Amino acid sequence: MHTGDAIVTSCQRLEAYGFGPCACEAPDRLTGYAALERLAAVAAGLESVILGEDQVTGQVRSAFTTATGDLRAAFDVAIAAARTFRAETKFESHAGHLLDKALKLSTIEPGGSLLVLGIGAMGKLIAERGVELGFAVTVAARRTPEAPIAGTFVELADVPGLPRFDVVAGCLGSGAGEIAPRVLPAARLLVDLGTPRNFSVLSGPGVVAIADMLNDEESRPHAMARRARLRARLGVILDRRIARLGEDSRSPIGSLRAEVEAIRKQEVARAQKLHPNVPAEVLDAVTRSLIDKVFHTPTSKMRGIENDALAREVAALFER
Repeated sequence: MHTGDAIVTSCQRLEAYGFGPCACEAPDRLTGYAALERLAAVAAGLESVILGEDQVTGQVRSAFTTATGDLRAAFDVAIAAARTFRAETKFESHAGHLLDKALKLSTIEPGGSLLVLGIGAMGKLIAERGVELGFAVTVAARRTPEAPIAGTFVELADVPGLPRFDVVAGCLGSGAGEIAPRVLPAARLLVDLGTPRNFSVLSGPGVVAIADMLNDEESRPHAMARRARLRARLGVILDRRIARLGEDSRSPIGSLRAEVEAIRKQEVARAQKLHPNVPAEVLDAVTRSLIDKVFHTPTSKMRGIENDALAREVAALFER
């Protein structure tokens, strides 16, 4: 249904980005600038329950790894805006703090025993945060973790026989399917961090899901006002990025950027031959980020030069 599109998947969302027709039953649809703005906001962490969490940036990058043409160009603009925004905005929380939000929506105090289902990025962060909050943490998954994890590991198949826990957090991937509470150990609180949901039980006393945390966030005026201010700032950055697209090779800045981009691509190709074990997308992302940071101030100042001849002389300094 979304062949060729970029699918962004995380514990909080399942979103498709593309230029073709869409016949899916998605509850929300955005087009044009609004869709680009949404992509930038998602990548910047402004659409996450935990404001500014950075795991989503990597998830967005992964979704667009094979994107080409106009879709890749749209991603490049959105991710560049998100990267610039994050560089100037300090966030102190990560996705593991979803555990804090879930506890605040319940009657459970930090501490006691915590069972985390899943050892993906989310599961690891929740387990680490659980340890920080004083929980005795048990982590369950189908495969044995390759690296050390916070807490004690058990096989997922052994979960039904485990004793009672204070909190059970579902951090399983989208392909895991729903789990009936009857096969889980007894718990005072179920925290469902899956999209789609991990547990086949509706929210209520003793059950907190992502949607409940979003609803709580939306009910707090100060929190929503801050998000609105941050989105407005991101919009300014995004508009600047879009404006740069109009700087073609005939303009001084366009000429400079084209020359620098040609050098970057040449060096990336050389680095790929010298270091074939390094993924091409990593080399591309690192060099793009470096070039953007190095030339951000010079190009910004060039835009303020009213003398076109002088601007062209500056750009000519980079011609080979």
